[in-house]
Amino acid sequence: MRLHFARGEAVRLALSVAASLSTTAGPSRAAWAVTDNGSGVAPSYNPGQSPEELASALGGLKPGTGRPLNALIKMRSETGVERVGSADTSPLFKAGQILDNLRTADGNVAEVAFSFPEAWTLAGGPNLDVRDVRQSDSAFVLVAKLPAKTSFDKLPDDFFLDVIFDPAGKYGQYGRCDDRTVRKSTLEQLTLPSGGKQAYRRIDLKFAPLSYNANTVERRALVSATSVGGSVFILVTGSLAMRFKAMKEELQGIQESFRVLGQTRPALQ
Repeated sequence: MRLHFARGEAVRLALSVAASLSTTAGPSRAAWAVTDNGSGVAPSYNPGQSPEELASALGGLKPGTGRPLNALIKMRSETGVERVGSADTSPLFKAGQILDNLRTADGNVAEVAFSFPEAWTLAGGPNLDVRDVRQSDSAFVLVAKLPAKTSFDKLPDDFFLDVIFDPAGKYGQYGRCDDRTVRKSTLEQLTLPSGGKQAYRRIDLKFAPLSYNANTVERRALVSATSVGGSVFILVTGSLAMRFKAMKEELQGIQESFRVLGQTRPALQ
């Protein structure tokens, strides 16, 4: 059963976490070590990460297709995310809540937080990626360098689209996505726990990326982005287009819960 959460509740949760982190050091977050689950395979193991392993196991062909396996394997997306601290530390602050430290372009650390439905699962590996695999709903973080001599509020929508549809990313690995439309784009000034303001770009996006068999799949996504430490942090949350109406409130809750703060204390370990 899908867990529904109110948009306002998600935002309040993210803000309360951000406020507590920005004012006090507090106790260290407990590390969730990656351990064997009894099957002999660590939970974070991703067999699709190595085409050579699968090609060796399956004779180099996708069963029943006669096509080279490498043509069908989607490698892990390049997101620009560089997590700080131990690789065994989970970015889950609590069920349905991501809280993590990411490296910024200027070498400092940013704290990234967002909420998501508790029924979704955290993908293994170095990226910040949560999803409902059965329904193809997801939320993930991208990081790109802020162009020199450019302020965040002056960035055009095409900057964000180029990052989202990068050939090495989630929606560009099977080919260029030309069918993409910005339905709405706004710049909002959100209040920081310190009382200051921080600009966030909010985008409503419609697009049809290519799948592994060269077919297009219509999707909708809501984007939230901001800049800290010379880096642009982008949250993309979306669903199949035919599910967007039913999912819109939940996706808006995820979009509005996204917060990125510059860190003024030692990174969480």
